[in-house]
Formats: sequence, C-alpha cells, structure tokens
Amino acid sequence: MHKLARLIPVFCAALLGGCSDSTSKATGTPTTDPSTSSGDTSSSDTVTPTSSGSTTGSTTDEESTSVTDGEASMCDPWQQDCPDGYKCMAFAPEGEPAFTGNMCTPVVQNPGKVGDPCKVEGGWWTGVDDCDYGLACWNINHDDNTGQCVALCTGNEDTYDCPGSDDICVFWVPGIAHVCLQGCDPLLQDCPSGQGCLPDWASNGQRFVCLAEYSFEEGQEFDPCQFSNVCDPGLLCWGSESALECDQNISACCLSFCDLTDPQCTGEGAECVSFYEGVGGEPPPAFADVGICVIPG
Repeated sequence: MHKLARLIPVFCAALLGGCSDSTSKATGTPTTDPSTSSGDTSSSDTVTPTSSGSTTGSTTDEESTSVTDGEASMCDPWQQDCPDGYKCMAFAPEGEPAFTGNMCTPVVQNPGKVGDPCKVEGGWWTGVDDCDYGLACWNINHDDNTGQCVALCTGNEDTYDCPGSDDICVFWVPGIAHVCLQGCDPLLQDCPSGQGCLPDWASNGQRFVCLAEYSFEEGQEFDPCQFSNVCDPGLLCWGSESALECDQNISACCLSFCDLTDPQCTGEGAECVSFYEGVGGEPPPAFADVGICVIPG
C-alpha cells in the first residue's frame, strides 16, 4: 500500500462563509474540521471546503450580539429565534477569514428564493443579504458581492436535514453556519458551471459537494494552491511532495482526481491511489473508485 505524502485538503469557499483551511497535522491524516481558517481567497475549503479544503478556529456554539431595533439580540441558527422580520445569520468581523458568530439581520421585501441570484451587503462576512428567511447568499463573487440563495440546514446538530431537496447539509462552521449544498461526483464533476466537486471535509471526505471555483487564470494541474477551490474542477489541493512537477518550496499544489478502474495520471511517476488512503476511513460505495494522482511514497 502506498503511503501518501502529507495531505493538505483545503476546504475553502469564498462564499458568504468566508474560507476554511484544513491543514494536516500528520502524514496522511488531514484535519477534518472546516471551521478553522488561515486566509480568505475571496474560504473552502475553507473553505476547508476548506477548500475546498481546511487550521485552527472555534467549533463551539458561539453566539454574538447584534443590534436589532435598539436592543442587543443573540440568536441560534438552528432555532432561527430572531424577532419577526429578521433571520439568524452567520457573520464575521471584517478581516477575519471565517465566520465567528451569529446575529439577527433583516429580511428584505421581495426576498430571493432558493436558486435565485442574490447580493450581500458589504461583503461575505456581514451576514446581510437579500435572500429569504431560512436562506443565505452563497458562492459569492467578490467583484460584485453577488451569489446564489441556498437553504440553511434545518433541525439540530444531531438530527439535521435540507428542506425540500436532495442537497447535503454541510457544517461549514459547526455551531455557526450550516448550509445545504448540491451533492456531486468528483469523477464526473457534475456541478453547475463555475463550481467544482470537492470533498466535504466535515464528513472526512465521505461526501462531495459543489463549491464555487476561484481559480481564474490559474489553478491548473501542478499549480500552487492554498485552498481547494482555487484549483480547476477535477483537481484537488494536495501536498506538493506528492508530485515531482510541483514546486517543493510550497506546501500544496493542484493534483488530479482519477478513476481507480481506469487509472490515468500525467505526472512523472504518478499513480492513481485511493483518495481514502490519504484521508482515512472506508470509502462509501458511491465513491469507491475515487483516486488521486500521486507519486508512491
């Protein structure tokens, strides 16, 4: 069995959720907490997914105060216990790389529904958008602060769901931000245009979700990366020592997913090795053939 080089699964999405970055602490053992972050690409990663992959940060149920009609308000994103006309949203102080708390923000007149285009006020970190109650503006374009309305998860941290859809509840920052994102297949890359299919690191890669892709003119195979969603679709931000073509003076670069039943790798000496050999755990049946192109270790 191959020993994978140090994995850096960065679960970051330069979304409303900012970014989370999950850096492995040991060989082949990634941190799976997407609440921690080392920067903002716009996240994952990361986010995290974490970008995206995925850092150190709070994963506790932090509550922050906001001012609503002159009174300090604290809210629970699961309970959505804000006054009428307000919704409980994740936010961060400007300059922070990931959400740090929740506050009540106003629901606008004629708000956007799931799938509608949307806009955040000021930036992803404010928690103020024009989506309806129970929704958040996600996949933010940082040039114009526009995105798409997605549902917030319902239920509680033990029993949760996504209303009226087959989406996956992603614990973007546990206790603070939980959103419903489209599930996908990393070998098919069957996400909408402008999004890539990347691991949900909160599930230790047992699920894959569609995340906004921010590679722009870069993010090609062997390009340096810091977050998962700055690689082109079909690529993942992985430890640079896993490819001879990668700059060994940087920590991570974009490497290709591959199909274990039809292994195709372009890197010198690279082989298609099970993705789950790197992250640990048994592969779910739906993703048993998912591999990553790395050099043997």
